[in-house]
Amino acid sequence: MGQSSSSPKTQLTEEYRQSLLSSVFMEGGEGKSRAIDMEKITMIIWCYRDSPEMVTFISNFLSKFSGEKLVFDGIEFYLPQLAHMIIHLEVDWPSTTLEQFALVISQHSLHFALQFNWILICALQDYQPETSSGEVNPTYNEVFFTRCIKLLQNMERCVVYGTPRASELRKLYDMGEISREEFEAMELADRRFNAFQIVDSPTQNLTERQLDLVDNVTAGSGSDIEFTQGNSGWLLYKRGKRRKYRRKPWKRRFFVVAERMLFCYDKPNGTLRRAMPLESAIVNRPKEWKYPFYFEVNNQNYQFLIRGSNEAEVAKWINLLEKNAKTAALFSMALSPKQSQSGQSQSLISHLSPEQRKRYQFFKGERDFVRSLCDIAEELRFEPREHRKALAPELIADTPIPPCAYVPMCKSTDRWLRVVRMLPNEARVFSTKERCPVLMCFDTEKGEDVDVAEYLHDQFGDGPPTMHDNSDSFDQEAASSEASTPSKAQIDMSLGDAIKQSKTLNKFTTVAAKAKKKGIGTLMKEASKNMGKAFGNSPGRRFSKDRSFKTRNASPTPLSPSGRSKHQIWKETNSEPSSEAPSDAQSSAASKNAKSPNKKRMNARLTKFMADMPQVKMPKSLDSLKMPKPGKKKFNDPEYKRVKIYKSQSDAGIESQNVSDEALRRAEKFICGGESWDAKCARIRKNLIAEEGEEVNKNMITNAVIAKSNDDVRQEVFIMQMIHFYQSVFKEEGLPIFLKPYKILSTSKETGLIELLTNSTSIDGLKKSDGYPIEGGMRAYFELVYGPPSSADFVKAQNNFMYSLAGYSLVSYLLGLKDRHNGNIMINTKGQLIHIDFGFAFGMAPGHEFSMEKAPFKLTKEYVDILDGYGSPKFQEFTNLIVQGFMAARGSSQIALGLVEIMMHRSNYPCFSGMRYGGDVALTRFKSRLMLHITDERVLMSRARNLVKDSYLHWGTGLYDKFQKATNGLAV
Repeated sequence: MGQSSSSPKTQLTEEYRQSLLSSVFMEGGEGKSRAIDMEKITMIIWCYRDSPEMVTFISNFLSKFSGEKLVFDGIEFYLPQLAHMIIHLEVDWPSTTLEQFALVISQHSLHFALQFNWILICALQDYQPETSSGEVNPTYNEVFFTRCIKLLQNMERCVVYGTPRASELRKLYDMGEISREEFEAMELADRRFNAFQIVDSPTQNLTERQLDLVDNVTAGSGSDIEFTQGNSGWLLYKRGKRRKYRRKPWKRRFFVVAERMLFCYDKPNGTLRRAMPLESAIVNRPKEWKYPFYFEVNNQNYQFLIRGSNEAEVAKWINLLEKNAKTAALFSMALSPKQSQSGQSQSLISHLSPEQRKRYQFFKGERDFVRSLCDIAEELRFEPREHRKALAPELIADTPIPPCAYVPMCKSTDRWLRVVRMLPNEARVFSTKERCPVLMCFDTEKGEDVDVAEYLHDQFGDGPPTMHDNSDSFDQEAASSEASTPSKAQIDMSLGDAIKQSKTLNKFTTVAAKAKKKGIGTLMKEASKNMGKAFGNSPGRRFSKDRSFKTRNASPTPLSPSGRSKHQIWKETNSEPSSEAPSDAQSSAASKNAKSPNKKRMNARLTKFMADMPQVKMPKSLDSLKMPKPGKKKFNDPEYKRVKIYKSQSDAGIESQNVSDEALRRAEKFICGGESWDAKCARIRKNLIAEEGEEVNKNMITNAVIAKSNDDVRQEVFIMQMIHFYQSVFKEEGLPIFLKPYKILSTSKETGLIELLTNSTSIDGLKKSDGYPIEGGMRAYFELVYGPPSSADFVKAQNNFMYSLAGYSLVSYLLGLKDRHNGNIMINTKGQLIHIDFGFAFGMAPGHEFSMEKAPFKLTKEYVDILDGYGSPKFQEFTNLIVQGFMAARGSSQIALGLVEIMMHRSNYPCFSGMRYGGDVALTRFKSRLMLHITDERVLMSRARNLVKDSYLHWGTGLYDKFQKATNGLAV
């Protein structure tokens, strides 16, 4: 596309694309260390979504550095966007590049695989033919539904079957046969190859005994189901779950079994009426029934009542359905934890190897544990309100805890905390009209100083695990089977097979062969060369600085306290080489002098192994792009500003101005009911010591989550990601603006877990607390708790309030957050505001076009009184923060717009769908709020100040608060 014929918008897009590519691949000179910017990688994938070749190149490039903690944190942070593109973009591509990349990362971290699993389950429920209540699903899409089924199956196989050659590579490394870099390179190649095998051939990893269970039914993909005489036919059918109380007649329907799904059509190649997953489904034929040739197919959410025409036909269908129910039925997307314990669901598990069985048990146990927590909230929802509080402790006490359970609301690089016990007596029930959220507390054990990914890889990786305190939960058979060292012949055969099989991968022309001129071709050529160098011992590596493992006879991994070898899954990323590391010359000399008899063979094998890995061919459409030279300033436009989002996900934005302990204790009486979170944890520990004695583990940490049901929290997950983004923007600019991102995990379309905000309560709860000032509002409360206006505590609390008010005013305006009543705004003991519950965002509001919330953000007289009144110096400081924060947000608009654009693509989020908010409505309004059409800085600053003026004492804000008081009893 020539620039002469491009519109200004197109030119901006091309300029931005070039800027992204330049900053990722060309910034920094030789020998200089730099980080991989995941926000820009994500934007590149989206910008080049019409070029699968470029996406392939980026995926291969990114997987090379996925072993670095910062890069991995970024991959996890952008998982919602990556998963959204995997589901909705690759369905139209000739390759499955992103899916294979996700499988490679899933093998690296079981925690990542769990997060990906829950995203896929939510998408599966979006596109299934009918809802769990039997109603027709208005968002049903057969292509995406089948796509999600395949993705789940492939990911789960990838997790359970693992990397078959990893343990052999590990032993070679432990014996000093290969260096650390060679081990990392070959282990990554093994994961890539395994991912390709699973995507290319779902049964490639099955043993002969497992293959005996696989049905040879021929099926296509997506909506192109192949009907054969063996997997389809006419049957009589009627619903098992009736939507209304009336007799349902038997209907003649055309059934097809494909992709382990049972499809019900009105006719061959006709309209799909119903569908159900067959994995672990129960096929039952009652002995006594009034209808001849009758049988049932059941799982948790579906029930098909079916009749055949004769015994032979019924036997054929039952055999077909049972085979599909057993085939690779490692996980059920439909059965509850109790139902999945049936003998039929265990049909394939007995054929797994000990290591595979351990991974299966962990993965299934963790999913069941999380589902059990959410099921408590769902079960209480149907109980009378007056009984819920008494029933909750009993249900929580009965929750089974798997041996390696943890709360997955964390990063792979966060510290491992194993759930040891539930604390049912500390539960709290929040009853509402439609939901029953439940606060659950539990004790977690710190254990060794390892992160989540390291611990799980240590326990369930393909190699000797480090035995921790809960080692008795794992199979002794697995430990003994891994203790023996493979023979040289076995190693040669195994790795040789891997190399031989890897030749079946799709071969692309190398980047270097296609790069005939300057610009993007040269850029990708150099990037490809750098990736190749990283696998060897070449000096001057640009990305990894780990020089301490370059000799063939490098020392094995340090031993754990228990004496077993630990798995190091993260690469060293020190900017300077270790003082103890040998120089390149020394490394080379040591390598030459190494006396290992396998040295030459391993060098040759490594070279061949890596040469057989697929390369990406040059995207022809990008050859003509002119790239800015390295070191040259890219653009003056602030939209190209680089922002690190995922660097400090646990940060609260700025350091709070700490008030005195005495003031905090006074605030706790109103905010926490007299008991702070720390005091509560101390009381729990004291009670446990009284019950169990002094031997109670001192490494215990009390944690809590809120389980929620009958609510789709995925939109809230995305809004929280955007709040985190703006937190990083403000922090990058050095602005003292406070935002508190908290963790939200969507486990299905109707359930989720939410992090507890400790030492906080809603404004509604504060105003209803004992002792709250009858007159004077929140200003009187601040003076009562923190002292007179001239005191140090009051000034600190006032600043805390101002910084948080500025932060949430900005994100409320930018993200179009509505439903900002006093039940959805929290305040903590330090005086900071924290907004929660983002069911209405990007302009979507209660009442829609008749919404009362017309102000840019909520700014009441109570808030301004805390700032000493309208026009005061403190109010002017608040206004200046709004202006500076808005200018900073506008300067990072391209990434923000990109994140929104990705998630609104074929989205089912309420704020991005429907007649009112579908299409480009949300994105257009977002751009308008960013005022991108204005270039004069003085005009922008004036408009930003007007946001404050337009919000103060807005009629709609007060009216909405009064409406909430009248309808829901919320304090004003």
